[in-house]
Order: sequence, then structure tokens, then C-alpha cells
Amino acid sequence: MAAEGDVSARGRRIGDDSALDCSSSIYEADPYDECTNPQGILNLGTSENKLCFDLIEDWFNRRNGGKSIAPDLLQYSCVQGIESFREEIAKFLTDYTRAPKTLHSEEIIIMNGCCSIFAALSMVLFDPGDGYLIPTPYYGGVNPYMDLYGEVQAVHVHLDSKISEGESLPFRLTVDKLEAGMQHAKEKGIRVRALILINPHNPLG
Repeated sequence: MAAEGDVSARGRRIGDDSALDCSSSIYEADPYDECTNPQGILNLGTSENKLCFDLIEDWFNRRNGGKSIAPDLLQYSCVQGIESFREEIAKFLTDYTRAPKTLHSEEIIIMNGCCSIFAALSMVLFDPGDGYLIPTPYYGGVNPYMDLYGEVQAVHVHLDSKISEGESLPFRLTVDKLEAGMQHAKEKGIRVRALILINPHNPLG
């Protein structure tokens, strides 16, 4: 469970361990295997027909140029994403962002596109009525997913195509503009919980 203040009240309720989560963790720590772990735990809670895995694996391998397919790709994977994939992403981000601390796979979650991410974050970081700062213009898919699932509202930080005094580029995001957005939210009684920055940017590139 996350610490107080890290997530919303709604997020803390969602994060409470369910019976399914607890039982899955116990199984994953000690899975049954006929040869290597005959005293392990049998998973009767997931519908997987493992009796045909060898047939499916053989079918794929014969049509894949003789390359072997990883057995774990034929069954339900971790809901956070395939472990080996998350490990590579953690290594890449540690290097690319020059992270002060090494990132680990358990800190990485893989989701299907930014709209899925926005929907999930709107549920765990925000309570209904909260807001997020977002510079304009921006991808139109953000609003419906944040609002539909999380009942969260956008607080626009307006950027101009004209070059303002003291700026060298159009659509320049500055601290003053962010602070103006925060003040606007405060006047409307909106609690701002996040700043959304998208890079590469849509539609500005």
C-alpha cells in the first residue's frame, strides 16, 4: 500500500490487497512443477489449458524459422508486463535519463498506449473533482479518458504561437505560465494533483 499522500483516497482503496492478489503472490512465490517443485502450489484460480502448451509451442516453432518461443508467452503474464521487457526498459531509462538511482523492473508498468495510462492514473492519483495542469495545445485523447474514468478536469496552461517578450520560441512553457495556471485552479477551487507533459508532443512534435 502506498504512503499517505502518494495516491488519492480512491487510489488507496484500489490498492488494498484483495484475496486474488494475495493468493496470486503466494502461488508465484512457490509454483508447482512436476519435476523441479512437486510440493509447490497448484494454481486453480486461473483458467489456462496447459495440457496443450506443448502442441502450441511446437506449432509456433515450426512456423517461426526454428526459433523457440518462450513458454511464458503462451500463458497469462504478469499484469505489470512481461518481466524481461520491464527489465530492459528499466536499464534503458536508467541510462537514458541518467537516473540518480538505478531503476528496477518492479518499478515499471507496461500499458497499452497513453490513453490507458491516463485512465489508470486518473483513478489512483486523483479524487473526483481534482485537476491537472496541461499545456495547450495538446492531444485531444487526454480529456475523455481522464474525465470519463476519474472525473478529473483539465487546467489549461495556455501557450501562444506568437513569441512573447523575453522568449526565443513560440509555444514556450515557462514557470510563470505554470504558476498562472495554478492560480487559476486555486481561484476555481480545483486541487491540482499533477502536471502532464507529453514528449514527443502531439501536435507540436
